[in-house]
Amino acid sequence: VASMLFLDYSREDGEWEPNIYGGRENLAVIDFLKELNKEVYKTFPDVQTIAEESTAFPMVSKPTNLGGLGFGMKWMMGWMHDTLEYFAKDPVYRKYHHNEITFSLAYAFTENFMLPLSHDEVVYGKNSILGRMPGDEWQRFANLRLL
Repeated sequence: VASMLFLDYSREDGEWEPNIYGGRENLAVIDFLKELNKEVYKTFPDVQTIAEESTAFPMVSKPTNLGGLGFGMKWMMGWMHDTLEYFAKDPVYRKYHHNEITFSLAYAFTENFMLPLSHDEVVYGKNSILGRMPGDEWQRFANLRLL
């Protein structure tokens, strides 16, 4: 969603123009997403729209009548990254890194988050989740079950 919300996303200076208010938000996309979610929930009340949104853009999962984008949920990508980093550490050293697994609680209630384990974490030459775990095969699978 971030690449749609921001006019300057992955663009250099001079490759984008500010919106009519001088900001970097793509106002047409914001209006589109609000309208899309409003119509989806009106037509199909039992569905869930979920945003894969990696920035701190506010109110992604807030209802449109409260000024939000109207998604039902948002991926908690920070949790995913921090948790996978934590579980990649040898258990002996994890006690020094508990902040990695608890940091996401600082913002956990700002959106309706879901806890993803994304395909993005295992593509483009990245190791599998199991392959990141320390120890022998039995320990790696035990670690994966714990996750």
